[in-house]
Order: sequence, then structure tokens, then C-alpha cells
Amino acid sequence: MVVTAAKLTSLFVRDPQQDTYSILDAVITSGISTGAAIFRGNQPIEHIFYVGQQNLLSFSEITNLTLTLDLVTPLGDTAGDAEEDAREEDARETVEWQAWNGAEWAVLQPTNDRTQGFTQAGQNSIAFNNLTTVPLHAVNSLENRWLRCRLLTPITQNPQPQAGRVRVNSLPQIRSIGMEARINRTGLAITTAFSNTLPVDLSQDFFPLGEKPKFGDTLYLTHREAFLPGATVRLEITLTNPATGGVTPPPIGSVFTNGNPVIQWEFWTGERWSELRTLANFQDSTADFTTSGTVRFTLPTITPVTTINGVEGVWIRVRLVGGNYGTEDRRYVPINNNPEEGYELTPATLAPPSIRSIALSYELTQSAAPDAILSYNDLVYSDNLAESAQPFSPFQPTSVTQPTLYFGLTLPPERSIVPNRPISLFHRLADVQYDELSIPIAPNREQPRLIWDYHNGQHWRSLPVRDETEAFTRSGLLEFLPPADFALHAELGLTPQYWLRVRWDSGNYAIEPRLQRVFSNTTMAAQTVTLRNQILGSSNGNENQTFFTLQTPVLAGQQLEVRELERPSAQEQAKLYQEEGEDAIRMLPGQPQEIWVRWHQVPDFYGSGSHDRHYTLNHLTGEIRFGNSINGLIPPLGTGNIRMSRYQTGGGTVGNRAVNTIVQLNTTVPYVDAVTNLEPAAGGAAAESLDRLRERAPRQIRHRDRAVTLEDYEDLALLASPEVARAKCVPLYNLALDPDTTQVRPGTLSLILIPRADTPKPSPSLELINRVQTYLDRRRLPNAELIVVHPRYVPVDVTVEIALTTPEVATTVESTVLQTLDRFLHPLTGGFDGTGWDFGRQPHKSDFYALLEAIPGIDHIRTLQTPEINAGNYFLVYSGTHQIRLIL
Repeated sequence: MVVTAAKLTSLFVRDPQQDTYSILDAVITSGISTGAAIFRGNQPIEHIFYVGQQNLLSFSEITNLTLTLDLVTPLGDTAGDAEEDAREEDARETVEWQAWNGAEWAVLQPTNDRTQGFTQAGQNSIAFNNLTTVPLHAVNSLENRWLRCRLLTPITQNPQPQAGRVRVNSLPQIRSIGMEARINRTGLAITTAFSNTLPVDLSQDFFPLGEKPKFGDTLYLTHREAFLPGATVRLEITLTNPATGGVTPPPIGSVFTNGNPVIQWEFWTGERWSELRTLANFQDSTADFTTSGTVRFTLPTITPVTTINGVEGVWIRVRLVGGNYGTEDRRYVPINNNPEEGYELTPATLAPPSIRSIALSYELTQSAAPDAILSYNDLVYSDNLAESAQPFSPFQPTSVTQPTLYFGLTLPPERSIVPNRPISLFHRLADVQYDELSIPIAPNREQPRLIWDYHNGQHWRSLPVRDETEAFTRSGLLEFLPPADFALHAELGLTPQYWLRVRWDSGNYAIEPRLQRVFSNTTMAAQTVTLRNQILGSSNGNENQTFFTLQTPVLAGQQLEVRELERPSAQEQAKLYQEEGEDAIRMLPGQPQEIWVRWHQVPDFYGSGSHDRHYTLNHLTGEIRFGNSINGLIPPLGTGNIRMSRYQTGGGTVGNRAVNTIVQLNTTVPYVDAVTNLEPAAGGAAAESLDRLRERAPRQIRHRDRAVTLEDYEDLALLASPEVARAKCVPLYNLALDPDTTQVRPGTLSLILIPRADTPKPSPSLELINRVQTYLDRRRLPNAELIVVHPRYVPVDVTVEIALTTPEVATTVESTVLQTLDRFLHPLTGGFDGTGWDFGRQPHKSDFYALLEAIPGIDHIRTLQTPEINAGNYFLVYSGTHQIRLIL
């Protein structure tokens, strides 16, 4: 076993066929009891297009927002293909616009979409009405005010049209994006006002030019939102004391108008104050603050910010530049300007304007290009603004074209290079029951083919692996040697890791594989002792020599060697290499040189020739027997020249251990502190009993390892795996497609398989089905169609009314009855003799009477009901739902 510092930290799958993905980190950390699909995602891959604009989307109320898109290639462009157009005619429903509202992405409904959901080429607009401020929000660490467009329809990489899918060659391309916001706000209040240098309380009536206006007195007004470049501003000014137009007498004297006051509205240009009157659309119906009215003006396209009395903003000022609003002093003046006529006293005429309220409204149309354009595809962001010089595709397909599983490895902080040592990953696949299949396994089904890759920091490269899972059809180890250019790479928006992946290239699974757990630094272990170079004895040159191993039983896979005096002939070498491999002959240096030849085990010598290096082995007793020079070569004379170069002993039921019970490390392994078995150890079995041998031997002689008769198929199925408890062969019917046997199919055989299990309905796993199918395919006629199926189970529900001997035994009797029924109705171990139930056999009421009345505490059975079963001849019963009523 090789232990490395590399740790599996990330696991995810991309499924481009369904445009989905799955994060499977739980398979690494804690496991998923039901398993996770290896090549199928459970979350849609989002395809989102973001448009950011700080200024246009900052207004508190946006009356109308228009996006103008120049589509080079529209969504669903089919170059005039009428059939595809029909499939994608409703493309406008494939996109959805949203805006960030501070808590979530809220859907925006366009009031007018001339792009028709991105399906119209050229420059077209999308309009939205009545938007509120879009709060700042960070997308990919970029803070802005964002709109986004989601593609609602999955992308398919199939070039053919598919309902409910958008093809890759039908995705839109955008040349440019423009934005325009139209604002129309009413009922606003001035933010800040000053009368000369004094702040004005706008919540009550105030004198805009002071209580005693004089030449040059000034009113300053500003608003944070309305006084923007190009804004058309409307001020509804209501005077407290208008000279005309008042309905009721004012609380103070009406504005004095005989002084012919003149006020001037001005704005700051950045260098000086300039008259608003010089701008287009200026209107003032207040008659220089002598009556209530409206002031309307359009600000220039450049309105610099200035500071008034310490407050920064865009300011408008109103100055008294001529005339007056009356005088305050009393003077003696000549009557009729003639002193000779005498003098008269003139009363004060001062009556300055007082403003009760200023209601502000404004209209503004602003255009701007987006500040930022992002696209989010395959869980990765892309900056499209940097690429806006060229047309870009906001929606992109996932980066792979085949279902792909990714493994991300990391190293401890102190390591920077993946060690050049084998890395092993144990894959525990979820148990798959055959009854999960919707269709039977086809014997000629193309097996799945997987391709493994690793990433070198720039590209994916092919990776050779040793795959004991056989393309994820069974639990097992995956082992690979990290290449020298194995490098960090960012995938799926995750932090850089060392990535390998497996792609489902071709073939089909009978049922999708599901991954339950993945362990790193794992190896397979067996409850065995390995012995090497054990001398069995010396050959005396006689016929039929026998030797014994020191340890028994001898497990399969042993290697027996004989030291010979000379190298075998070329013809003999060819046969040895065919039987035992290229290393069957070993030349060891020495004086003289030693030649060790590996001999081949055979079940008997009937097929052995005089020069065949064959032997027989009784695995149980360890007896080894050689030939007689007619059937099998006699080992040459020699001292200590027969040895077991390698064999293993052990096994049995004692090796079957529960999870986390193998925790003792008998041999020190560097950097390994502890071990445990995260999977139960299984497969250990006792030696075949004499009774079992007596039962099997006649069958073995009859079928001779060939499936011809129905009984041959059943017997060989039992030999295919010790997991098989029973098998039933049904001719002329395909029970997978026709469980009721209504249609005869000549040349077809169905084999019903029952595994050894304590569950109420033992059902074979997919692995067991494949194993038996493969085993029989090698031993049967090729012109017959063999279908291996699971049993058809029918529940037996018992309703019984029981009279008790005494009330004290009620609880005990009820639980005993349920246990007895479950045990009696078990398909494999039920019945009165404990050997299970025959196919098509259902228990009778009399069976239950005899069974239950034998239970202590039961006086008699008052009533008993069971359902009538009409399910053909090949069903098996099992314990269903029982109703028990106890009476005295």
C-alpha cells in the first residue's frame, strides 16, 4: 500500500446533455446512503448575463428604462429552417430579466420588448417602466447597480432541434448595449435653501430674500437628485402674500409691486453665475416673486458642483437685481413735488414676498453605456466589457460535451508538488437492485467506455488508470500515477486544485451508477496469509508423486515452481508462456545457474500430455499430485527442487467483519497512524460440506459445465456465485417483458435469480445479475436468448382473530405471532421445513391454523383470512401486512 499526502477535497459532475451539475462533496466527507448519480446533475447550470450602470440605476424612481441591444446573432437563428423555427417559436419565454432589490433578484417584466426575447437581429430595444433605485450589490466582487438576464431554457449540445432546449448554434451574440433612463418625478421638496447666508426652514413660511430685501439679496436652492445635467426642472412656488390671485386675505401684507422688483435666476457654470433666462425653455410666471406661479427651466448638460455656505451641491440662486418690494422708513415729502404746497408724511411700503411652499418636479432623460458587463456560465464569471470591441455571447454551453465526473485533490500547505507515487481512490457504489430496472439487461448491450484525463494547468491530457470498478459497474479501487506536469487549475469557480476527470464516452449502463462514498489512501485487503518460497520436498523421479503444503487451505492464485536441470524446449516454452505468463521461467544466477519453471494446475490429468508440466491441487487439504509421464510430466530428480514460490492461506467465515472492526495495524507503515475498514468484510465461507458435495456431484457429472437443459442453467447459476441461493429456469417466455407468461417466445429462456439474504424480499443486485449472465453466456448455446430476472414477489396478508388462554399473555402472543408469520413466509427459509417456498406455491389456511395454534398462550384461532393469489406459476410469496385481533 502506498500512502500519499494528496487529499481528495472536491467532487462534482457536469451533465451537458441535461445542462445540469451536482456538487458531490458529501460523498467524500460523510457519504450518501442512497448514492449520488455519477453522470447526472441535480441542479441546473445557470446562464446569466449581467449589465451594471452606477448612475442610471441610482434614481429613486425611474419612469422608463430602455436597453438597446444590437444582436448580431439572435436566439434561435435557424437560417430559415422552418421546422426549427416552429420548435423555437416561443423563444421569448426562454429569458427572464431581473434586478437586485437589496435582498434578492426580483423579476422585471418588460413593457415592450422589441427583441422578442433576443430572437430579433439588429438594434432593438427592451423597455421597463416604473423602476425603483437598484441598490449597490457585488457580483464577482464587483460592486455596481445590476440588471441581469437569465436563460430559462437549458442548452443542448445536440445539433438536432430538441423540445425545451436551446442549441449551441442558436445562442445569441451581442455587438453593443446602450441604456437610457427617463425620470419624471413630482412632489419633491427642496433639499437645502439659504437666504443669503442663513439656512431656511422649508417646513414653514419664509422670506426668500429676507424680511427687508435690498439689492443683491439672494436665495440659494439645491436638490440632490433633480438638479442634474439636462434635467428639466419645474418649481411650483406658492406665496404666502401674493399681490394677486389670493383667495383669502393673506396673513401679512400683500407683496409690494410698485417698486417694480426684478429678480434674476442663475446657475453656476464652473467659472461664474449665468442667467437661466438665456437657456431654452425658461419660464417664470411668479412675476418676480409677486404672485404664486411656476418656474421652469432646463439645466445645461454641464452643471458643476459648487459649495454654498459649506454645503456642496448643484445650486440655483435667485437675486434681487432691480427695484424693490417697498420701503420701511416714513419721510416728509413735498406735496405734488411742490414745497410751496407743503409737506406730507409718507407711510412705510415694505412688503417683501413670503413663500409658503416650493413643490419641485423634474424630467430627465439620460443615456449611458454600461459600466460593467458580466456573463455567468458553467459557474464561472466572464468580463464581457473588456471584450466588447467584438461581438460576445452572453450565454455559453458547459465546457464539456460528455457527462463528466471531476475529482479535485489538494496538498498540505507545506507541499507544492504532487509526489510521484500511486494515488488510490476507493469507490463505494450504492447497491443497485435489479427491480430498479425499467427494462431488462440486454445481453448484447454495448458496455460503457470511460476516458480519464488530468489537467496540467493549461490543458486536459489523457491519464492512464487502473480501474477495478470496471467503468463504475462495481465497487473498487481506482489507481493512477500523477504525471510530472500535474498542476493546479481552477475549475467550476473553485479554488485551484489538482484535477482529474472521467468522461462517459460511449456505451450504456443498464442502470445509472450511483456513488455512495469515495475514500483516498485505500487498498483492498483479504483475510489471508501470504507464504513465499516454501520448499515442498524433493522429486525422486517416480510416477504420481504427492506433496503437501504446510498451511491449508490453499487459496486460488498459488504459484508452484520446479527447479529443472535445463531450459525447456522452444515448443514447451511457448505452451508455458500461454498457460502461466511471460515470467513462467526464471533464471537465477549461481553456481550452477538455477532454472525455476512454474508448472500449471489442472483439475485432472486426462487432458495432459507426456511433456505437459501439470499438477493437481486439493485446495482444502493442500495435497499436490504430479503425473506419470504419460499424462503429465514427472518432475526431474533433485533435492529441494519443488516449492511453492507464492501461495495464500486463510479465509472462512471468521474473516467476515463488520464496519470499523479491523483496526489493528500489525505491520508498521511509514506515516500511517491507524487503519480501519469503512466497508464490511464479506465473502468468507466455510469449506463445502460432505452433504453439499454429495448433492452437487451428480449435477456436476450431468451438466459437465455446459448449459443445455433447464436443470443445467439452474445448477450452473448456483456455481456462478455463492451469493445465489436459488435459481429457476422458465423456457419460452421473457419474464422481464411478459411476467404473466401470455406470449410464447421460441428460443427464449428466463432465469429467475434469488440471492442469499435475510430481507423479506431477497432481490439480486445488478452486479450479481451481470456475473451470472456472463458466467452462463460462456457455457450455453449462443442461439438461445437468456434473460436473467429478479423474482416476482406477492405479499401474503393474514388477518386473524385469536382467542387467548389468559389476558396476561396478550403482548407476548402478538409479537410472537408476527415473528412466526414473518419467519414462516420468508421465500428462502420459510415453510414448515425451513427450506423456503416453491415458485407458484401459496400457503393454505390450514397451514396457518397449524402454525399459530402451536404458539403458547393461544387457545384457538377464531377466524383467519388470507387473500387469493392469481399471479401465474412463477411468483414467490413473502410476508405482507398482518392484522391481529386478540380476544379472550
